[in-house]
Amino acid sequence: MFEMSNRNKRGDLIPNVKGLPKWLVYALLSLLWWGIFGFLGKIGSDRVSAAQMQIFLTIGALPLVLGCIIRLDFKIATHKLGVTYAILMGVFAALGLLAFFAAMKSGTASLVGPVTSLYPALTVALALIVLKEKVGKAQILGLILAIASIVILSL
Repeated sequence: MFEMSNRNKRGDLIPNVKGLPKWLVYALLSLLWWGIFGFLGKIGSDRVSAAQMQIFLTIGALPLVLGCIIRLDFKIATHKLGVTYAILMGVFAALGLLAFFAAMKSGTASLVGPVTSLYPALTVALALIVLKEKVGKAQILGLILAIASIVILSL
């Protein structure tokens, strides 16, 4: 059912699952890995500081970065705006991770995990306002229910 295709133009392997769109396969893999990430974040942040978690997380990511560089045949993007956005993403991700680890240290994973997992709601809001993207009634209802779930979980 799960097959790996040949490298595409960007050098990555594309998982193919019959009947599922490629974006959904990637999204489900992301959900799996981020779910484990959140769980490990709680276990680790109970033992070391948020700053140390960030340091060790970065060390853990280095082999993946090296793997990506190798898969891209050492051809790194030179589009200034694209590179700038990628670097800014790194800065905001690191800031978010520091706050996430601090929240995990002082809170419970069953509350911190769901609350922080609502960050896509902000992404959607920014996409609507800045990029003028359109969303349907079902997506708006989903956002409302997601926000309501945080209120319920926080009780």
